[in-house]
Amino acid sequence: MTMYTEEYEVVSDGRTVWVNASSGCCLGRFGSSGLDIHRDVDGQVAVGACLHCTHSRPTSADWETFVREMREFYDVEVREEHKPKWLEK
Repeated sequence: MTMYTEEYEVVSDGRTVWVNASSGCCLGRFGSSGLDIHRDVDGQVAVGACLHCTHSRPTSADWETFVREMREFYDVEVREEHKPKWLEK
């Protein structure tokens, strides 16, 4: 499933969610091995990539954090329909 705006796309396959900028830069990823919220390209070059990254299996609370922080950092709405199916088990 893919959702596009002029500036961002949200792509999911039932297991992983990616949020990409129109430049092609991956700004966020939520999957079974963690969540990543990254700076844009300029920020990555200047400071480093991670705004909020984890490296353990996420929980439902982590999903809520991902959704909230993508909205706060980038004004991107990650809808519930993108929520990985394995999180609901």
